[in-house]
Amino acid sequence: MSDVMAEGAAPHRVWQRLPQGWIEFTAFGDRTPDEWLEWYLTSAEGWMPDEARSAIIDGFRSGVAAFGGSAFDFAGVMITPGDRPAVTFLCTNAVLATQGRGEASEFHRFFPLARFGQDSVAETFTAPDGRVGTVSSGVQNVGGSDVVISVGEMRLVGDAGSVMVMGVCSDPERRAELALQTAFALLTTHVLPEGVEPPDLSDAQTHSA
Repeated sequence: MSDVMAEGAAPHRVWQRLPQGWIEFTAFGDRTPDEWLEWYLTSAEGWMPDEARSAIIDGFRSGVAAFGGSAFDFAGVMITPGDRPAVTFLCTNAVLATQGRGEASEFHRFFPLARFGQDSVAETFTAPDGRVGTVSSGVQNVGGSDVVISVGEMRLVGDAGSVMVMGVCSDPERRAELALQTAFALLTTHVLPEGVEPPDLSDAQTHSA
């Protein structure tokens, strides 16, 4: 459970719904990272090639080492196989208004536009409860390769603070897909009192920090 509560407040946890196949680096619930990896690989028994299994294990351990101790409530990757294989990274940070860091959301709202320049696209979307989210994206050259980067921001339910999501995809042609994944992460992030479950659970993978 992430420490997202003000001093003296009741314990809270950050909850998020993510697609099947998601490989998490920071939020493992009651499991250790090794226990989480064993649980993840169980579903691949009998069909995943040994080479792919070894690559996932090495990538997972590198990701855990890189993001361990970070402020992200969630951080991980999703692998898209096929003719156009791609790796998508998403990280999430929920900031409660009671933490006195409300100005951070305004900074992140304008930061991607300045960073992405003329290539940037900023889109808004409205949740069923009326909250409005913003997702900005742009193509960047990182290490000699073009990738698409997204940054999204949205108020938490009940105006309790803000949630911010950053995404990176190795295939710049998947820009629209990354924007949708970023918006989905924003929409499904909740800060809940300990012991309270979110409504309308589906078959999608869920995580609690």
